[in-house]
Amino acid sequence: MMADKRRWLGTSNPYARLRKIESLDLAMHYREITQLFYADFQSTMVVKSINGFMMNYSSPRISRILSGSGELEHRVAKRVVDTIMLASSVMQHGYAGEGRDAARRVNAMHRHYDIHPEDFLAVGSEEVVGSVELAERYGWRPVTDKEREAVNLYYSQQTQAFGSRTPLPATYAQTKALYEDYVERNVRYDPQNERLGKVLTKFLATLVPAPIRPLYRMILLAQLDDRVARACGIRPASRPVKWMTHTVLSKMGRKDPIPDGAPNQLEALIRRVYPNGYKIDRLGTHLQ
Repeated sequence: MMADKRRWLGTSNPYARLRKIESLDLAMHYREITQLFYADFQSTMVVKSINGFMMNYSSPRISRILSGSGELEHRVAKRVVDTIMLASSVMQHGYAGEGRDAARRVNAMHRHYDIHPEDFLAVGSEEVVGSVELAERYGWRPVTDKEREAVNLYYSQQTQAFGSRTPLPATYAQTKALYEDYVERNVRYDPQNERLGKVLTKFLATLVPAPIRPLYRMILLAQLDDRVARACGIRPASRPVKWMTHTVLSKMGRKDPIPDGAPNQLEALIRRVYPNGYKIDRLGTHLQ
């Protein structure tokens, strides 16, 4: 039998990323900690994107802007991929070089719309709370306080870089409270929410082989926050379906930590939408 060739940060220790996180200074290295956090919970984050998009759609004030542009309904693959790529570029490079260009591109898009200040904070807080809660619910190891606070600091900075005039609250607990308050006050059903949600789930189903699409769609929708699901015209899943979904996603989470150099699903999706390559300054909407 061949020796195990899997490596984590160049070592044979699957806890290497966590050990690295523990050695870093939170105030100085929160972006690196956040990167390591996501690297350690890659399989767990498989539903992160749909949760973020559907939360946006569940707030009529946000979905009105998204629906009015027509982009999500007519170019859904490009819109989804562009959004992920721009955010990923900032995560990877920070606010220099390609990361700076990506942040400017997002800002240029946002300036075309009258976005309520509260909605900027809601989107940023969902990134924080959604990521941490997925890792806590389905992850292969416990999430540390340093990881929670690093993710909060990172998305606070990103929220401002993407157009918010104010940062997220200073702590994870405060950001979670802000998110819960926003959902209770702003998330409600509107036909445009449901229309956008159907377009997204139809697109996401094309990412897996046809025979498993019904099961994949069921899992994606069953794990949604019930409040978000109802606001998007989706009946919350029954207890047995939620239990099955939790079991499946927990099993997926046990595939983590993914070792160094493993195939990247995002890269495959990018090649599908941009087979001839892309330029950061040509991603998104309202290109000059």
